[in-house]
Amino acid sequence: MSQVMLILAIGLVAFDFQNLLSWWGGRTITPGAESSDDFTIIVPLFGHPRYFDRRAELLRYQPNVLVALEVGTPLMAAFAEQLENEGWRVNRILMESPNPALLVRASLPAVTTTYTLRLDADTSVGDDIAQAVAAVEAAGADLCSIKCAVANRTNAVTKFQALEYRMAMLARHFRPWLTSGACFLGRTDALIRIMNLHSLWTPGEDIETGRTALALRMRIRHLDIVVETDVPDTWPALFRQRRLWWAGTFRHWWINMGRNLLQLPVLTAYYLAAIWVSLYFKWWTLISLHELVYTMPLVIVSYVVVTAISNVQVLSPWMLVFPFYSLAQVLVMPPIGAAYYFVVAWRRRRFGRYGFGLRRLRVAPVELETRLAPWVKLEHRRIASYGLGEPGGPSNPEASPRGTRWAGAS
Repeated sequence: MSQVMLILAIGLVAFDFQNLLSWWGGRTITPGAESSDDFTIIVPLFGHPRYFDRRAELLRYQPNVLVALEVGTPLMAAFAEQLENEGWRVNRILMESPNPALLVRASLPAVTTTYTLRLDADTSVGDDIAQAVAAVEAAGADLCSIKCAVANRTNAVTKFQALEYRMAMLARHFRPWLTSGACFLGRTDALIRIMNLHSLWTPGEDIETGRTALALRMRIRHLDIVVETDVPDTWPALFRQRRLWWAGTFRHWWINMGRNLLQLPVLTAYYLAAIWVSLYFKWWTLISLHELVYTMPLVIVSYVVVTAISNVQVLSPWMLVFPFYSLAQVLVMPPIGAAYYFVVAWRRRRFGRYGFGLRRLRVAPVELETRLAPWVKLEHRRIASYGLGEPGGPSNPEASPRGTRWAGAS
């Protein structure tokens, strides 16, 4: 058993050096001098108007913005009126149990531009979107992930997350399909195809966008621009967020294990070995307080060295204490997230299985509908339960005089 654990530990440590691959820029797109206005920014918004308090930062792009607003409450219906009076274009949607994927899918038929950028309401962008779109067009990319940074770096909680985000974003250089919900950019027609096969299940709906594009063999790249978003600024709020994230991780790597083992064997094996298999060995029963005094400093120093070397592009003094933050998550949150996944799945009566098959499909303009037909038919029947109508068509044949669309129930 000790030899197995040693081999496993060596493999996991070696895998932690993967961010060194971020120096390779083969799948990275950098904006140039050319610009293009052929894009629409969809901002999914539901729950409360306060999530769009930073909209003044989007004013320079206002003609390109479409707010996908769920108006199921009087508060949000009134906010739709306010936004239109301010000059924003609003797509009113009535929907039970809304989430960003559902709102984006319901709004894509209203998009007339070649490119669509999904932007969370609490996320801000720079002044380089037009240049970024032109660069994506020149590269012929179907979908692009985008770097996301922390805006509210105000205390230890947010500063830990700021470093965590910066390190995580380096992985997008060589795994560009890891799309963040804060922001990603794609061809509108490609996003429609992706959303046709999307489970529309959250948490984890953001990365599923890129994961579906990967299964469709689309041309996926990383767009080297940065957007900023607010993160939880208290430990209880961070715990609640990470409980959702780990529930989404459990869904991706266990509930959809078959597809991932076939299409992403190395990454899937890493997640299974590094996180979930550790529960089988019951690490908490192997702790010896006497040995811990001698071994823990070595473990922490080793972790700091590995982290610093593999993430030297974002080197920070916070890396000296980052191991405590990271290990606490890896050791504590997986079982909590797994348990919470089943809570969410029970509430929704759905498991969140991917809509694509075991084989990766190659997208061809002429053959796409034929090759996807068996899966699309299944997805049409399931997605119809949301009342969204046929993919690529209107959300509802009947719309109110103010443009409200009924998108059904989950």
